[in-house]
Amino acid sequence: MKFIVMGAGGVGGYFGARLAASGHEVGFVARGRHLRAMQKHGLKVRSVLGDIVLKRVHASSDPTVFASPDYVLFAVKSYDCEQAAALVRPALSDDTGVVPLLNGIEHIDVLRRLLGPRRILGGVAQISALIEAPGVIRHFDRMQMLRIGEMDNSPSKRVQALRNACTAAGIDCPPPDDIEYELWQKAAMICTLAGANCLTRLSLGPCRANPATRAMMARLTAETVAVARALGVSMPDDQEARTLQLLDRLPATMKASLLVALERRERLEISALSGAIERLGRQIGIDTPTHRTVYAALAPHEHGLRGA
Repeated sequence: MKFIVMGAGGVGGYFGARLAASGHEVGFVARGRHLRAMQKHGLKVRSVLGDIVLKRVHASSDPTVFASPDYVLFAVKSYDCEQAAALVRPALSDDTGVVPLLNGIEHIDVLRRLLGPRRILGGVAQISALIEAPGVIRHFDRMQMLRIGEMDNSPSKRVQALRNACTAAGIDCPPPDDIEYELWQKAAMICTLAGANCLTRLSLGPCRANPATRAMMARLTAETVAVARALGVSMPDDQEARTLQLLDRLPATMKASLLVALERRERLEISALSGAIERLGRQIGIDTPTHRTVYAALAPHEHGLRGA
């Protein structure tokens, strides 16, 4: 199969490397020092599941050099979503399936509008990975899962073919019962984790161990779930408890990518996380005071503070 990985950072770089190592044709779209390192030295993934070393990879800043892919793994930062969609659109065929692997929830509608609703699949990535150095991806822990489905949950040959390719490449890719639920479950988890991480500047362990901070995490989860339900998403009655149980199973050293970006004084995806929950809640009459506070605290950092 032929893939374009749009955004070869921690998420796109890891899953793209797995697919390339299993024999698929993968074009990595990146920029800056990371792109130059891949073009010169290839791509390396350091993982507890076993390292991947690709001595040569197809890498470019221009996705049109990888025209007519079967699938696009769309893994850019949320603030680059519209620009990246405009860049990749000329490379797509009518049959290309686009799998968004972004944080947040609003990007699905953006991509359906810009790339055409028929192309867009539902996608959720569950992994902790980042660019450790140019040309090098670090994968933390053993978790590395993709949930992929048609947005209406209908069975399709293109989804099954992609799941089969992922499974053969060593990627956990179980079929979701309801892809919209998976998107919102991920949103509840990442908004809670990122909010606690960034307000405390601490990893997950100390956040969930402190009673006051854990109570804040519970409120972040409850507000996200309340917005989802008000929008008609089917969420279990115990979804709040499920989300906190999931966070309890994660390593104590876990950091959301939002905190990593904050520590590096880089741009933040906070508008796609707590900002989006607060914005959607306001539109439908659901009060989200905890998300409003998280967004207010991080808004001055949203565009990065390098050189400030």
